[in-house]
Order: sequence, then C-alpha cells, then structure tokens
Amino acid sequence: MLALKENSLKKALKRGLFILLSPDSPTEIINNKSDRNIEDSYTTMGKACSNTLERVLAFKTGAHCPVRFSTQVDLQNAGILLALPSLLANGLLTNTAYFEKESAYYSLESIFLSLSFLSLLRIKTLAQSVNVSCGELGRVIGLDRIPEVKTLRKRIAYFSNTGKVKQWAIDLSRLWLSSNEELSGILYIDGHVNIYYGEQTKMPKRFVSRMRLCMSGSTDYYINDRLGQPFFVVSKEINGSMIETIKKEIIPQLKSDIPNQADAKELEANPMLSKFMIVTDRECYSPEFIADLWDERVSMTTYKKNVKDQWDDAEFYEYEELDESGNIVKVCLAERGTLLEYNKKEIENNAETKKETLKSKSKQLWVREVRKKSESGHQTAIITTNYMLKTVLIGLYMFARWSQENFFKYMIENFGLDTLVSYLKEKIDDTTMLVNPQYRNLEAQQRKLVSKLNIIKSKFASLILENTTIDDKKMDYYIKKKTDLMEQIQHLEKEISEIKELKKTVSKKIIYAQLPENEKFTNAINKRKHFLDTIKMIAYRSETAMANIIKTKMSNPDQARVLLRQIYTSDANLKPDYQKKQLVVELHRFNTWHDDNIVEFLCEELNKTETVFSGTDLTLFYKLVSN
Repeated sequence: MLALKENSLKKALKRGLFILLSPDSPTEIINNKSDRNIEDSYTTMGKACSNTLERVLAFKTGAHCPVRFSTQVDLQNAGILLALPSLLANGLLTNTAYFEKESAYYSLESIFLSLSFLSLLRIKTLAQSVNVSCGELGRVIGLDRIPEVKTLRKRIAYFSNTGKVKQWAIDLSRLWLSSNEELSGILYIDGHVNIYYGEQTKMPKRFVSRMRLCMSGSTDYYINDRLGQPFFVVSKEINGSMIETIKKEIIPQLKSDIPNQADAKELEANPMLSKFMIVTDRECYSPEFIADLWDERVSMTTYKKNVKDQWDDAEFYEYEELDESGNIVKVCLAERGTLLEYNKKEIENNAETKKETLKSKSKQLWVREVRKKSESGHQTAIITTNYMLKTVLIGLYMFARWSQENFFKYMIENFGLDTLVSYLKEKIDDTTMLVNPQYRNLEAQQRKLVSKLNIIKSKFASLILENTTIDDKKMDYYIKKKTDLMEQIQHLEKEISEIKELKKTVSKKIIYAQLPENEKFTNAINKRKHFLDTIKMIAYRSETAMANIIKTKMSNPDQARVLLRQIYTSDANLKPDYQKKQLVVELHRFNTWHDDNIVEFLCEELNKTETVFSGTDLTLFYKLVSN
C-alpha cells in the first residue's frame, strides 16, 4: 500500500502525471522512432521517464521497476542485445550476491547491463553516456530509459562501498580459468600504468613505456592468456618490484585457481614437468627468480638480458606451425642448453654462537635457451624452464606476448581503460612498504656525481702529450690542466664516498606511516575504477568470444571486431511474445550479402544458447529482417 494522500493523487491527476484509461478504450502502441522521440520529450518526470507509476512506487516503497518489453520498430542500438548471451556466459550476472541490492528504481541487474552495454558501445566515460539516446537504450533493457550519469555514479559508489569487489573479481577469474582450461596453462604477465594527470594528490612517478616518460600513477599487473583475454589484475599504488608482486600475490593465486595442475605424484615421476608456465617481458629476467619459480615447479619464459654473442647461422632451422588463428607461421629458431649462475642469500645457524647469519651462496640452474633469427640476421634470446615444450612452441608462445600489448592498446582506445571514474581519493595503508625518499635522493645525487666523474676521467685520460718537441709554455699548461682535472676527480670521489657512507645510515625502505607529512599522498585509482574495469574486462571477453565465432566465416579475421561494432550500433525490431515466452530481435540487414550471411550464422549460434533475459521469462531469438 502506498502512503499517498487523496489530495496528492488529485494534484497528480490534475498535472497529468497519471493518465487513467478506461478498460474499454484502446491503447495506442508507440513503436516507431518518431513516436518514441515525441513521447520521450514530453514526459513530466524527466527526459524519457515514461514509467511514472513505477517511479513513484520505487520512491515510496523501494521496489525495482519490473522489466517489460513492448513491440518496437527500428529501435536504435538494439543490436547490442546480440552481446547478451556472451556477457552472461562470461559471468556478468554471476555472483551478484557479493553486492547488496539497493532499494531503487533500477535493479542491480539493470545497472550491470547498462554499464556493459555502454562499454560495448564505446562509451569510455560515464559522462559520455549522455551522447546515447537514453530512451532508446532504455527500451533495449526493458525499461523506459537507462540511468542518468549521476545515478550510475551513485550506484557504482554504493556497490564499491558495500560490496566485495575484490572477491567478485577473483571468482570471475576462477570461472574464466575453469572454462578455458586449454588456455590457462600458459599465462602472460605484464604491468600497465594508470596515469594520473590531476593535481589533487602527488602520486609516485613511474616509467610509462608507451610514452617514454616518468609520470604519476599506479600500476596494474594483468594476467592474460595467449589470445590476450584477461583473467585478473593486481593493483599497486606504490611503485614496487614486479618480481615481488608475482612472487607474493600472483603465483599463490594461480596455484590455487588454475585447473588440472600436475599433482605431487606426477611431478615426482617426471622431474621435467611443471604445473603451469608464465611468460613475461625482460623486466623479470633474474636467474634467482627463475630458479625460485622452478623450486615451486612453475616454469617461466622470458627474454635474456645482456646478450652479446652471436650463434652460428648453421644452428638455425626454419620451423612451420599453425598459430591460434589457423595460419601457418614460419620462424627460424635454434636451441642450446645454458647454465645460469646466481647468488642466493640463505640463513645459517651457528652451533657455537647459536646465532643466525645471512650468507650468500653460489647456485646454478640449467635452462633452455632458444634464439630467433630475423630476416635481417638479428638474434633474440629466450630463456625458459619449460623442459617439455617443442622448440617451435617456445618461440611462438614467447612472441605471442604481443597479444597482451595489443590488449592494452585496444582497451585504451575502445574502452577507456585509463579514464577515472570519480575524484575520490583512497588512503594508503600505513603498513605499506615503499622506497625511502631520503634514500632515493641520495641515490640520485650519487648517480649524478658518478656520471660527472666518468666524464672528467675520460677527459683526464685523453689529455696526453704527443711525441713531438714541446716548449716550456705548453708543458706548464699540460701539467696545470692535468692537476686541475686530478683535483676535480679527487673532490668528486670524496663526495661519492661521503654519500655512500650516508646511505648506510638511511633505511632503503620504510612504511607509509614513517613518510614525512609533506610527502604523503592518496590513491586516485580507487575501488570504483576497479569495479568498472572489471565490467570492461567482461565486455572485452564477451566481444572476443563473439569474434571467435564469426572469424571462421571471414576472409579477413582481423575485421571481426569491426563488424561486431556495426552490429552493436545497428537498429533492430523488438517483438515480445509473452504467450510463447519469446523475445524476437530482428536485425536490419547490412551493407553486403557477405556480412548478412555472417550475422545470420552468428544469430543461429546465439539461438542455440536459449538465453533468457534477466528479470523475465522471455527467451531471446535472433534473426534478420524478413528471415
């Protein structure tokens, strides 16, 4: 029951907020674009807010607006409904129990659908959603309009504050890993810097390789498969070591989540077998790190650093192999065994003094080194501890790392990966470790002085007397110049020595709580961004799955995503049949017969999923107009 006074109802009827229809009077179905545009422009509660009664009920009782479809002709962007089966299969509405359901007009499912549809329509920021017809897209999700910008921001803030965003993302990662077992055994890890351009906080600077600049921001470490599809991401507001992040956070999660790993008996029976393999850039090249991973029976493939020797051309052999797209790839490779030597610090107990001492011990590890030779003759060295893979696969999997770089580029250009969701700043945990600014300044001073010292030493060494007769004046100039350079060298060496001694008294790392107040900062890359980034990851995986379906029918598979973007923005007719419990989506035909055939094939594949629209009992059925 609504607690509405009689006078309030009379005023509402007088103002035209409610329209009472006679049971015998026919209702006009507004189903074409012109009529819908007129209706949306003359609603009294706001643009396209035609569900007046439902909005009053939501305000008074907190009841969600029920999803209800009506017949629509030429509905703008209705082609986006073809993405729904893939979105649901990738977990869009899975584990929504991690979020509290707010009493509001828009249900949780409607918000999630709106955000994912906006992402696929290339709406990179929430503010850009005003560029989409709110009423048209609202009818696509079975409502009168999509949420406005401030409503989306408010609901994202509510989900982020009251929900378990991190656990939701972890469960999604487990779903993706278990549903892609053939891809989960080889994983790619790389960092992506979220650049912060604002001035409200002084976030730490880090090197951004794509811009070749040091800029403020935070780093997200993405874990992708060899097709570029993301599984999960680890965010770091403090610029730390990628190796430490992999060791402490990524590997433990992978060991618990990757399905069908080799068990203890299998590992014992085959000393060359590993649980899974990670592929990284040369940033992670460290013999000690590679050995530590192998101790856990995790194999690693990366580029080798500081390669100076060249292998003989006679060692190389041209391999042929099918890539993920079914294309034949030719690659020139050679392989050798390589012994990595490194020092590892270990704790030793002294029986006499009963004290623990930290000692460095020399260690060795045999690995496989694979070289790829380009047409120009350049050799790229790859190191791996995967002793089971064929040589050609090691080369292909290493160079498939570019799929992750392509993922970052595509997400930035099409999904606005670097955009902020809100200006909210989050506090840094007081126990977070970071480099001591005082130590960093001393390091910078030392590098500057060492660089200056090397230049002066070079001048000193190059200043020599030629084997010719010289007069006393030239000799005096030579001696004076040498003496001046020697004094500068001694002075710089003394300064460097003092800085080295000072560095011994300063801690290299401190906790955030020990940071001087004038150097403390907040994290601009907040939980709301992580929530929306997860939605974007679902949208990307959804689009990838659809692209993989239609690639087999295309002469140029790279154009699959281009065609999907055309489908998303295309008009379609909606024909709900509540007796047959079916929602028919009729897409308009495209520019070429070839595209029509591909879309028709996609519709047939999607119809096999028998997807039910959330909040209704209507099964989606896709077809082309006149089919």
